[in-house]
Amino acid sequence: MKLRQLGTLDRYLLKELLLNFFYSLLFMSLLVSIVSAMKAVHSGYSIGIVLPWLRDSLLYSLYFTTPISILIACTLVYGRFVADREFMATLASGISPFRLFLPMATLAVPVGALMLLTQSTILPELQHRKQDLGRFLVKQLENLGEGKMGQLRLDDQGGVVHWYEIRGGRDLSEVYIEKQLSIGSDSSGGTGAVATIGELEQIPATKILAKRAQLTVDDEAEVIRLTLIGVDMKFPVSEVAPENRDFLDWRFETILFDQFNIDFPINSIQRRLNDLPTTELKAKIAENLETARLKELEIAEAEDPAIIEPARLAMAKALRTARRGDTEIWRRRAMALAVLTFSLLGFPIALLTRTTQKLVPFFFGILAVMALFFPLTYGGIQFTRATGVPAWTTVMSGNYVLAAIALYLLSRLRVIR
Repeated sequence: MKLRQLGTLDRYLLKELLLNFFYSLLFMSLLVSIVSAMKAVHSGYSIGIVLPWLRDSLLYSLYFTTPISILIACTLVYGRFVADREFMATLASGISPFRLFLPMATLAVPVGALMLLTQSTILPELQHRKQDLGRFLVKQLENLGEGKMGQLRLDDQGGVVHWYEIRGGRDLSEVYIEKQLSIGSDSSGGTGAVATIGELEQIPATKILAKRAQLTVDDEAEVIRLTLIGVDMKFPVSEVAPENRDFLDWRFETILFDQFNIDFPINSIQRRLNDLPTTELKAKIAENLETARLKELEIAEAEDPAIIEPARLAMAKALRTARRGDTEIWRRRAMALAVLTFSLLGFPIALLTRTTQKLVPFFFGILAVMALFFPLTYGGIQFTRATGVPAWTTVMSGNYVLAAIALYLLSRLRVIR
C-alpha cells in the first residue's frame, strides 16, 4: 500500500471521526441544556436568568461530555468500519490494524491536551460561575411570580429554599430549608443566621421548617433576607468525641421561633475550595498541611487535655481540607486524561467486535465507562477524603483500569494482523 493511499484512508477516517465527535458533542450539549433549562424554569427562574446561567452551565458540561463524545465517535466510526467489511479489506491490503489508530490519535491528542491546559484555569472559573447565581439574584426575585412547588437557589454552597406556594414573587408558604448556618443575632437585634462557609464545612446541615416566609433585598448590607415566620428548627449540637477519634459526634435539638431571618450574600467574591484555580488550590493544600504539622507538634508537646482536644480537631480539619483540595486537582486531571483513555479503549473494542451490528461496540464502550470509570473515579475521591490514601492512586483508578483493559485488548488485536 502506497503512502498516498494511506493518507487517503487517514483523511477518510479522520473526517468521519470529526463529524461523529462534533455531532455527539452537540447532541449531548443540547441534552444538558434542555434538562438544565427545564429544571431551572420549573424551579421558578425567569428566562432572563436562565439564559446567562445556561451558557456557563453548558461550557462547564463540556469537560464531562467531551470524553464521552470521543468514545462515541471512536466506537461508531470504527464499528461501522468493521461492519461494512472495510476493516477486512484494509487487512488484506497489508495495513496493520494499529496503523488505523493514527486518525483517532490525531483527534484525541489535541483535544486531551486542550482539556489538560484549561482544567487548571478555565474549568474552575466555569465551575464557580455555574454554581454562583449571586449576580442574578436581585433580578431573579423580581420574576418569581406565583405558583406552587418551587425552589430557589440562594447561594453556591447548597443553600436552596423549597416552598409549597409563592405569591407576588415574595410571599412564600410551607417553606423548607436544609443548610449549614451560623446562628446569632442579626443587625436589627433579632434572631438570625448568616449563610457562610469556612468553619461550617464540617457541621451537619440545619433543617428548617416555616409556615410562611418573605423575601427582601438589603442593598446596603448586600444580602438577600429571608424572613421566616412560625419556625421549627432542628440544629446540630456537638458532643465530645472519644479520645481515639478525630471528629465530633453530633445530635440534633429542636427549637421554635416566632420569626427568624436568614441572610444570603448577593456578591460572588468568595469561592468554594473546589472553585479555585489549581495554583491557588495547591497553595491552600500546602497551607493546610503546614497547619496540620504545627498542630501535631502542639499535641506532642502539650499535656493539658484542654489544649490537646482543640488542636486535634484543628489538625483533623486541616487534613480533610487538604485531602479535598488534592482530590479536586486529580479529578480535573482524570477527566482531561479520560479523552485519551476512552479513545484507547474504544478503538480495540470496535475492531475486535466482529459483528454487522454497528452499535454493538458503542454499547460495550459506554457500558465499560459507566460501570468502571465513573464509579472508580468518584469512589476514589470519597475513599481518599475518608482515609488519606494518595489521590493519584484512587482518583485516577478509573483511567488506570480502562487503560489496562485497552492494553489487553490491543494485545489481542495483534493476532489478527
